[in-house]
Amino acid sequence: MPPATPCPVGCQTRSFDLSNWPDVDLSRVAAVFCEVPLSAYPELAGYDRAAVHAGLAGQGGLFFASDMAKLLSLKPGMRVLDLGCGEGATSIFLAKEFGVAVSAVDEDLPDSLVLRAAAAGVGHLVTPVRADARKLGFDPGFFDAIFTMNSLFYFGTDDLYPSYLLGFLRSGGELVIGSPCYRSELTDDTPEEFLLEFPACLAVHSPQWWRRHFERTREAEVTHAELHPRGVDFWADRVRFLLEEQRPAEMRPSRREMVHAIIRMLNRDHDGFVSHFMLHARKRAG
Repeated sequence: MPPATPCPVGCQTRSFDLSNWPDVDLSRVAAVFCEVPLSAYPELAGYDRAAVHAGLAGQGGLFFASDMAKLLSLKPGMRVLDLGCGEGATSIFLAKEFGVAVSAVDEDLPDSLVLRAAAAGVGHLVTPVRADARKLGFDPGFFDAIFTMNSLFYFGTDDLYPSYLLGFLRSGGELVIGSPCYRSELTDDTPEEFLLEFPACLAVHSPQWWRRHFERTREAEVTHAELHPRGVDFWADRVRFLLEEQRPAEMRPSRREMVHAIIRMLNRDHDGFVSHFMLHARKRAG
């Protein structure tokens, strides 16, 4: 693997030639796509880049998860809902690094999570729950914290969903969301390249939209709803990791199409319109 290209916060990605896709010049990957440095995350000492991205379909990997967790006041023994957790990599991370008891919830949760959690030494802390995010079976106020990364826009934009989700959080409990976002809301003249994973992108919103989405419930005090300082870099870092892991021609079609779409977006987006955000909220008493 080529040596890491330093990636300061807010680095710019240069254009990548897609004229011969999928037979692209992979020698240019390091020159074009910056890499989020592991040295910027001392709490991830012992992880390599493969471990940071393993089992995570979205951008940011455990870099993003770590920054989200820093917004929470996690203590050993707390009960945490990891909602829309995919393969459960974030659930294992939270249990391992913070000693919290995690309910790992996803509609397509793989059976392998039990073995992977046990291998990581946290089998007793991670409880897999295969469930629809709109039909959760937990008691009201059961959780001390809710964590949802790169998933809420798929199921949580309904006007009634924030109140529904907050119902599972105890009074004073915390919620953190990390997700792809647009710097501002989509308009009729938004470039086609920015409409990733259409029509799912229509549910991708700005940080301020998400702030209002939760504040309107009158149940949540939103303390943070901002663009992540590495929100653009997470896209480039993810593309670089995938291209260094596997040649495009060897990828399964869905992954190859996804990588192609992200590169087209990065080639067009010169001012960071497509990014990532974090939101932190606390449930009000009563």
